[in-house]
Amino acid sequence: MTAITKYIFQKCLFNTFLMLLAFITLFSIFNIIGEVGNVGKGDFNTLSMLFYTILSIPNYMYLLMPLAVLIGVMLAMLNLVNYSEYAIIRTSGISLRKIMIILLSYGFVFSLLTLTLGEFIAPFANNYAQVYKKTKLQETVSTQLHTGVWSKDGENGFVNIKQIMPDSTIEGINIFHYDNHLKLQEFLTADKGSYDFNKNSWILKHVARFNYTGINVESTLLNDYIWKTTIEPKYFNVLVIQPEEMSAIGLLTYIKHLEVNNQSTSRYNIAFWGKLMYPLACISMTLIALAFIPNNRRNINLGSKLFAGIIIGVAFFFTTKLFGFLALLFHWNAILSAILPTLVLFGVGGYFVLRKD
Repeated sequence: MTAITKYIFQKCLFNTFLMLLAFITLFSIFNIIGEVGNVGKGDFNTLSMLFYTILSIPNYMYLLMPLAVLIGVMLAMLNLVNYSEYAIIRTSGISLRKIMIILLSYGFVFSLLTLTLGEFIAPFANNYAQVYKKTKLQETVSTQLHTGVWSKDGENGFVNIKQIMPDSTIEGINIFHYDNHLKLQEFLTADKGSYDFNKNSWILKHVARFNYTGINVESTLLNDYIWKTTIEPKYFNVLVIQPEEMSAIGLLTYIKHLEVNNQSTSRYNIAFWGKLMYPLACISMTLIALAFIPNNRRNINLGSKLFAGIIIGVAFFFTTKLFGFLALLFHWNAILSAILPTLVLFGVGGYFVLRKD
């Protein structure tokens, strides 16, 4: 049994990584074609474009892993059937349920790999890629609002930042503090600011401070001002990359920040649970692949089965995206909308596998 497990794992690993390499190459070519128009802008040259493409690879790997597992396992198992190895394995006393357990274990390994990519590698590489690109193009990081970025800071504080530079330096800062009756008590404006990680606070430069608590407005000019706030540089990641591309830990931290400031967390909750459930798709894909495997080579049709596998994988990817949009639009439960596509895929695959036994 151990020898058979190793043999099946080896076959599946080879084909899975082969498919992953093919997909990454294809997506990288598309990325290069899409970035050709930016070459020559600012300091963004051909080498910069290639480096940006390389930095995007971990994110491609994360997104394509379930599809690569599906097609890789299908190719491996269909080759075993084609050379009658599958029939020998079955006649040696290995039941379909045992093969299913082997493939589920294989899917679990790739679920852990996908989780590692999506949590510790892809978000940081993708964030660095976007910041690198904006730096080379000499762009700022901001929203489409001409007034800049607005955020709450505590119960009665509001912050407006005109520009966020790629290195998380901020420019054009306006800070408003109100009392419980929404009467302005203090207003600060600063030219620029940088974050001091040792003090866990922002150091603002050239600050004008206005106090409205007395009869007259008191103004103070300061060269340096220590601004203690719940806003940290990592929160600006949502302006650089999409919530779905952030790590689960980063999303959870940002959700807590939004909750403290009584702001909507719907989109980030959906992205958070989708991030946790997406790696489990690798397990479901192994069941779907096994459901397509015939018992003997007379029923094998490699082309049609691979085509069906690709269609299922692509359909799953777009279905998860669709459920995320629908959940946000109709305020569905974030956990249910994230787990349902994977659960349905797992149920369908398990049903057809057990019917073959």
